[in-house]
Amino acid sequence: MFALVFGSAAGPVAAQSDQPEWGDEMYAELEGMVGVYNENVDASDLGVAGDQLQDERVNLVVTDANGTEATASFRMDGDLQIQELKQGTRDDATMKMTTDRATLTGIVESNDPSTAFRNAITGGDITIDGLGTVNAVKWVVINTIVSLFG
Repeated sequence: MFALVFGSAAGPVAAQSDQPEWGDEMYAELEGMVGVYNENVDASDLGVAGDQLQDERVNLVVTDANGTEATASFRMDGDLQIQELKQGTRDDATMKMTTDRATLTGIVESNDPSTAFRNAITGGDITIDGLGTVNAVKWVVINTIVSLFG
């Protein structure tokens, strides 16, 4: 249910050729959005999940209307800013965020992408799954709380 944070360097990524044609465009849009997101993000706005997103390594999976997937990866720092944005997945990811292309486009095109991101999470348009046993259990609990109390 949370995911968008990018920057520069770290962690292996999948080959860009594994991406659909629109994956390159999506990645370029994400790169352009990162600065605005980082300037506006406020951990307190993300509620119970905000603290849990700090220092996470994220694989973002975006699906289009035909079911084709494109991926990007990043790390969220202690202030929930996006660092280390890369096209493709990270081998060391601690969580997976999943959404559709329309939701991601709405976030990227927003004047306040951090608020749009929060709304997509609380609205169920972005799902977050922990990778590894401890993270998986943690995110089941967090997702349940978010779905019950927004």
